[in-house]
Order: sequence, then C-alpha cells, then structure tokens
Amino acid sequence: MWTFVGRKKRKVWLWLAVERASRRIVAWVLGSRGTATLQRLWQALPRRYRRHTQYFTDAWRAYPEVLPAEAHIVGKTGTRVVEALNGKLRHRCGVLVRRSRSFSKCPSSHHHRIKIAIDHHNSEITLD
Repeated sequence: MWTFVGRKKRKVWLWLAVERASRRIVAWVLGSRGTATLQRLWQALPRRYRRHTQYFTDAWRAYPEVLPAEAHIVGKTGTRVVEALNGKLRHRCGVLVRRSRSFSKCPSSHHHRIKIAIDHHNSEITLD
C-alpha cells in the first residue's frame, strides 16, 4: 500500500508480511517499491517464516527476485487477507488514507504512526 511523506509526490510504500491463519502482521517495512525494500522485508521476517512457508503475492516484478520460486504463489486469491488488512489500517491510521490532510512531515514520525496502528492491530489479534 502506498502512502506519502511531506507531499503527495513523495510516495512511500508499506510492505506487509501477514500470517494468513491469524491475520497477524509478522513483519513490515517502509520504502520504495523496489527489490531493495522487499529484501529488507525478507530480512525482517522471523526465521520460522522463511522456511516451509508459502508466499502469496500479486504479480509485482520484485517478488521473484527475492522469494523462493518453489514457495511463491502469484494470484489475487491469496492476497485477500492483506487487502482487507490494508483497509483496516487505512481506517485506523490517518497517514495511510489516500485523500487526507493528515500526513507526516518526516519519515521518522511516519514510521512511528504506522507502528502504533500495526501494534494495535496485532494486540487485538492476540486477544481473540
């Protein structure tokens, strides 16, 4: 999901790794939409999610460069959980809304506001 810092021309992408069964966000990073940011997300994943796991993604070109081919599944069916979660995060965090007057002026502030929304989401999951 994209967002922006400072002005709309400064797009920042929020990359999420979500455990489908629990809908818990297990890793996330902010950055460009390139392979380097995906590599950072891969490194942020807990070790147990890097083995014996399937990765459901859309057809973005960076995924095959980082994710193991035998575990990578392309298609919208597997990404529905993430799309629903994107909507929930946009509802809870003003800086993620596309048409908003609520935006961060600095990347650090942006990161902290999103972290609060993600931590709140994950704490709700553990209560269920």
